[in-house]
Amino acid sequence: MNTVAVARTESRRAEYAHSVMHCNLNSADVIRSQQFYADLFAVRDRMRSISEDTDGRFMGLSEHTASETVFLYDGRGPRSAPALELVQWHDPQLIRRSDLGADAPGFRVIGYRVNSLASVPGAGGGESVVVRGRARKAIRVTDPDGVIVEIVEVAAAESDPKTPMLSHTRMVVSDLERSVAWYSTIGFVVRPDDTDVTRSVPGASLYLPEDPTFSFELECPVEQVEIEPKVANTQGLYRVAAAVEDVKAAYTALAKADPATPEPGFVPMPDVPTGGFTVLFLSDPDGLVVELVDRPRNTVRRPLQPL
Repeated sequence: MNTVAVARTESRRAEYAHSVMHCNLNSADVIRSQQFYADLFAVRDRMRSISEDTDGRFMGLSEHTASETVFLYDGRGPRSAPALELVQWHDPQLIRRSDLGADAPGFRVIGYRVNSLASVPGAGGGESVVVRGRARKAIRVTDPDGVIVEIVEVAAAESDPKTPMLSHTRMVVSDLERSVAWYSTIGFVVRPDDTDVTRSVPGASLYLPEDPTFSFELECPVEQVEIEPKVANTQGLYRVAAAVEDVKAAYTALAKADPATPEPGFVPMPDVPTGGFTVLFLSDPDGLVVELVDRPRNTVRRPLQPL
């Protein structure tokens, strides 16, 4: 049995995620942000939901919340790739931040990949970054909410569309070994660095064996700053969602190891095809939020081989 097959077999534990579903970005103006990402990456609004009175207690908010959510997908479409989830909060109001790029624990970068940086106007030569254990050329821009957007050059697969594709998030952690161990409890594995990779700060590339479309790029700067803890309506990147076969079974398995694991809850979204999602909100050792979503494997179609 080859390495990929072994990884896929081992990934069938109830608490292990099988696919990354979306990256949440809380925006001051969803329309403005949607236009920014559409202009840059040709993404499309494939799902939209208006919440007028949703119980937000499961995510640390009040019993009554109101928001607008837009899911932006690249050319691969909803079943084959994760989305960028833009949320505009109306009640409670968005908590604006000025420290989105600080070297403090948190999701710091959203990344898209292109076949060649030459296709990006004004890209120039780019800088070297590590994505999926390899040194890549990349450029960075800033979105309307101050979030850093990384455009990285990755050779396209035959099945890839010609347009840019959501690729990764770059995150700061306070203890690399501890974070890698925590993410392994929900199914993430390390993609070893190529022998020619030299990192400027300690880091690791994590991915799900069943989903080569997206990676978590962990970085652990020697010097870090402290910022106020984020809550669910904080501006910028806040959480990443990953699918599990059965979220209640995942909860049961996780609660055996950690009795403090919160119970899953249902998020109603009557204006999307599923009507809503049953989710489980977890916090990593630095308080970064990972959302496990009840989405069986037969509802997605990820490629078979990693890039």
